[in-house]
Amino acid sequence: MPFIRSAVVIFAVTFAAMTPAHSYDPVMKTLPNGLRYVILEDHVFPVVSLQIHVRCGGVNEEGPMAGVSHFLEHMIFKGTPRLSAGEISKIVESNGGSLNAATGSETTQFYVDMPSELFDRGFDVLSDSVVNPSFPPEEFEKERAVILEEIKRRNDDPSSSLWDGFLETIYRRTPYKNDVIGTEETVGAMPRATMVEQHRKYYVPSNMVVVVAGDVTRAHAEKRIKEFFGKLPKVPAPPPPPLFEPPAEEPVIRTIIRPAKQAHVALGFVGPTLDDPTQVGMDVLSAVLGGGQSTRLNQVLREEKRLVWNVGATFITHSGSGAFGIFAECSPDRVRGLPNEVYLLLSSAESDGFSDEEVARAKAQLKSSWLFGQETYHGQASQWGFYAILGRPRLAVDYPKELDKVTAQEVTELLRTYFDTRQLSGAIVEPKNP
Repeated sequence: MPFIRSAVVIFAVTFAAMTPAHSYDPVMKTLPNGLRYVILEDHVFPVVSLQIHVRCGGVNEEGPMAGVSHFLEHMIFKGTPRLSAGEISKIVESNGGSLNAATGSETTQFYVDMPSELFDRGFDVLSDSVVNPSFPPEEFEKERAVILEEIKRRNDDPSSSLWDGFLETIYRRTPYKNDVIGTEETVGAMPRATMVEQHRKYYVPSNMVVVVAGDVTRAHAEKRIKEFFGKLPKVPAPPPPPLFEPPAEEPVIRTIIRPAKQAHVALGFVGPTLDDPTQVGMDVLSAVLGGGQSTRLNQVLREEKRLVWNVGATFITHSGSGAFGIFAECSPDRVRGLPNEVYLLLSSAESDGFSDEEVARAKAQLKSSWLFGQETYHGQASQWGFYAILGRPRLAVDYPKELDKVTAQEVTELLRTYFDTRQLSGAIVEPKNP
């Protein structure tokens, strides 16, 4: 789930020793106005993570609006009618907390992590900031300059060019191809009124999920949520755009010439939607092929043929069509032939299938990664918020069980279903000649 993290980091705090015992009984409810909330009560450590997830991101933008959701995210902590930007940062910083946000293709996440004895202060700051931003004009122009500089730095990064090219070739009909940060042209010309309208339209109770994880009682968390969010009017959530991507009729591999020290390659194809139970199997497929040094991509392309320096695979989860991707770095003289080598490897795997041992190893690796994501209250809240806002909240806790159901035969069938010569597309970044 790639996203662009905001530069608005008020105060950083790490809870290195925070490893909850997972003794909570998750509470999931919906208020009459449509707001959904999740409470994960756990008293192992005296800290709490409060998060608000909004179903709004790059897929909800067109043309001159490109980048408005990310721009909006930057402006959320710039003040409300009740609190100035300075007061917001002071409340959080003086109490040893962290406040931040992130924008992705489909969602925007806001959070505050604080000592649990100060939960009410954190709740007041975060809820007021997200629901009642004032978007001060002077701060709007300052943040515009910050984002324009961020875009320039990003445009100088070969890996960003690779990522953009990959999405544009994989997604040709759906807005997953949109660049979340926007462009210099769209952000530079964007009026404040566009941001105000985006907030009015998408930041409504029925389009948000509130998650509280950590050392707070269910009763108190529910009381605060109902007091603040329960008073908001019931407004229908905007329908998401069409997010099913049909298989490509022809492969497209885009070559991008950029200043770089080495070549970069990204190749892949579209996969199942989040509603499809086989999407968890796509995680296993990516781990089997490229999740470690013993996998086929590494053993064949790196160890045997010496074609790449680094290679790996991932599956990008979306509510709509996900994307399977293989990413590699290599010398410039190897890059043109690499797509064919990847194709041959996938064709061989499609024919030969995968062993039970390979799949068991991949599933163990994925379970380990999932557990690391559960290590902190912040991690738990993030996982629940992500899956809840996209419509499958139980996957945040049932993911290991879903992994257990995946067999080697199913992984092989997934590759056969979603991979063929018409669908392997992507991008190549070649170093610019001096």
